Amino acid sequence: MSRPPAVLGLNRVLILIGISPRPITLSEGLTFNYRGKQVCGHYGGSLESVTEPVRLAEVGRVDLAPSITDHIPLAEAADAVNRLEKKIGDPIRLVLVP
Repeated sequence: MSRPPAVLGLNRVLILIGISPRPITLSEGLTFNYRGKQVCGHYGGSLESVTEPVRLAEVGRVDLAPSITDHIPLAEAADAVNRLEKKIGDPIRLVLVP
């Protein structure tokens, strides 16, 4: 990830949600700090940690689609948990659909 911080505006924050094995590289030097840019990471896990990203996605401020591995019917929630626990199909994020 070298591009996102470069497109951040003045005093903006990039929030990385979840875990990625890929390294983070900042392509900006002095201007990153001078312009008050920030990169924050959040593992997630609580209701509060889900609410804000969902709100941002609803208003078009963040695109979560690349991190969604699959959409699964709510009736198959147990199977979804099993896929996550056993890393079946290398899941990143599974969305339960009512």
